[in-house]
Amino acid sequence: MAHAQGFLSNLSLGAGGQGIFPASTFTRSLAIVNSPDVGTQAASNSIGGLGDVRYDFGRHSAIDLSVTVNRSTQYYLPTGLFTEYVQSNNVEIIGSYIVRLPAKEHLKPYFLVGGGAVRFSPNNDFSTGLAPSSQMKPAFAYGFGTDLPLSDHWAVRLQYRGLVMGEPNFGLAVNNSNGFGTGLKMHVVEPSIAVIYHF
Repeated sequence: MAHAQGFLSNLSLGAGGQGIFPASTFTRSLAIVNSPDVGTQAASNSIGGLGDVRYDFGRHSAIDLSVTVNRSTQYYLPTGLFTEYVQSNNVEIIGSYIVRLPAKEHLKPYFLVGGGAVRFSPNNDFSTGLAPSSQMKPAFAYGFGTDLPLSDHWAVRLQYRGLVMGEPNFGLAVNNSNGFGTGLKMHVVEPSIAVIYHF
């Protein structure tokens, strides 16, 4: 099998940093947006550590598995009540199929599509009436990026990834005195930079 894009090996490992920026919340309908009985939910921005393993099949496709660890806070504003919050330690596990585009010697772009899950694990910083519990949310992933080769073994990877997933409610019932969350889906913007080693 030909080695991918001129590197010495089809297998690579990466490590770097990733921003996690919740960009928007998808609503079911305009009626929900305008309803006086619907609360709102938002999440803090955060920065996480990223680990990545990728295997290239020839020159045009690859599979990728990435793990990101970060910490964020979810804020929920029930109608007519004070804002509640839950801070959690989060782990993203995302598998992707990589489609490589025509490359040059020092620029190797690609698209990605995939999915996985995000685990939200609350710590002791919360304001809800009941203790929140850990929760796993499935996620759809898409994005694009490029590898910038430095040598036969080393490269820098710049990537944009978007995640679409449900907002967590940490196992707390919605729409009661101890409720938390809207049950809607959110879009998360995740730019990253990583150092890549090809074996």
